[in-house]
Amino acid sequence: MVLPLPGFLLHPFTAVGIAVVHIYLGVGHLSQLFAGDLQWTHVWKGFGALIGAYVFAALATRGFVRRTRVDRRSGSEKLQLDPQRAHVGAADVADAGGL
Repeated sequence: MVLPLPGFLLHPFTAVGIAVVHIYLGVGHLSQLFAGDLQWTHVWKGFGALIGAYVFAALATRGFVRRTRVDRRSGSEKLQLDPQRAHVGAADVADAGGL
């Protein structure tokens, strides 16, 4: 079963903000780790936060690309959503053999 994310988390600017917070938290833990405080907590929280930053940065860049496609014929920016990639729900994952 896949739980959906709230819509505001998929907004590109919100995802960038969450990624920045993850980087801040990850650097805090990894700096303590590299300063000599060898604790398992700093390892998994530091690298886990950096992985979380990567995920939210990927969501943000995907959202920015999806929202600002340029119509080359008219030269104006339009909101163009790719209907095949706009939303993947639990039913889509199950149909693809994921569940």
